[in-house]
Amino acid sequence: MIIVVGLGPGDTSYLSAEAKEVLEGAERLFVRTFCHPTIEQMKLEAESFDELYERADSFDEVYEEIVERLLAEEKKGEVVYAVPGSPFIAERSVEMLLERAPHTRVISGVSFLEPLLHRLRIDVNKGLRIVDGLSEFTADAKEALLVLQVYSKDIASQVKCKLAESHDDEADVFVIGHAGVAGKEYVHERKLRELDHVDDFDHLSSVYIPPSKAAEKAGLKELEALMERLLSPGGCPWDREQTHASLKRYLIEECYEVIDAIDREDFADLEDELGDILFQVVFHSALAAREGYFRLDDVIAGSYDKIYTRHSHVFGADDAGDPEEVVDLWEKNKGQEKSLEERLERVPKVSPLHYAQKVMKLLQIKTEKTARPEKDIGRAMIEIVLEANQAGYSLDMMLMEEIKKFLKKV
Repeated sequence: MIIVVGLGPGDTSYLSAEAKEVLEGAERLFVRTFCHPTIEQMKLEAESFDELYERADSFDEVYEEIVERLLAEEKKGEVVYAVPGSPFIAERSVEMLLERAPHTRVISGVSFLEPLLHRLRIDVNKGLRIVDGLSEFTADAKEALLVLQVYSKDIASQVKCKLAESHDDEADVFVIGHAGVAGKEYVHERKLRELDHVDDFDHLSSVYIPPSKAAEKAGLKELEALMERLLSPGGCPWDREQTHASLKRYLIEECYEVIDAIDREDFADLEDELGDILFQVVFHSALAAREGYFRLDDVIAGSYDKIYTRHSHVFGADDAGDPEEVVDLWEKNKGQEKSLEERLERVPKVSPLHYAQKVMKLLQIKTEKTARPEKDIGRAMIEIVLEANQAGYSLDMMLMEEIKKFLKKV
């Protein structure tokens, strides 16, 4: 039997009678880390897993080894495993243990959150996001944020850089440590630019950033809400009349304007034009949601899944050492998603020239001639356009007909 005990925020006054009894009576006690005041206060004799943090490449590797060790020790008899705070709050090792050994008995404890929220007088009903300071988190100046695991100046500096992307340098931040530990609790109020100037960061330090009243930048949620208002009764008559088909011309125009801004290297204009394309995405998603097809969240999730799956050299076991290998792998992964017939069917037919290039690429059709330089091919295309104009031919129609004939042959 494995018994998991939560050590609370750091003061024995937070421990239940049951937790104290199990900890004091344990014949074989393991602790995730000795860095917790309760262990010293109770003078507990235990074996810690601190040394794993020194040699493992990741936290998950540490937690996996902890679980393996506990399962092996369980075969010899009852084992008590003590963790900081509550076993169910930000305790990955317990989560992994319960997946492997669901029969594990858990004696909960007060998490570090309760005394911290009490000390800072935070009302979670108004919203609070909690992130790990070691993770690749993003922040929003409009939301309250609590950053855990800020145990050194180096981590504080990294957190400051991440927060600087969304917050003003003069934004108020609070460093709180040893919350709930009598005589050791502290709170430092600083400006964001001074965050890594605090001297007493340790394993019981967290950073709280209140929502900024000065945050004026709208985000994706606000843009989506704006679109809903435009389409609602009493909104914009023009927007309410639009359909996916009627908006096609505007989407094309916005794409051309983005390309033009890139060609001119006008980044202020590029920012503006990308915003226009984003609005088109929001517009089409809002129309589709009203028709019951999909929502903006579905569009984002689908894009995420697609990009994640196709980058199997980053997120999977595949290898790609150069851009050419990446392209080959991308095409291979696309091929696994849909059959060649389905992919050919999905190629847009709006532009015959684009359609022809995509079809030939999918079918891996290559000419026996040596490829000419880009400028020579461009001149040849101009000559073909002039010749077609002189004869009164429609190149779009001619090219589309030839592709259809070609596909029938293959």
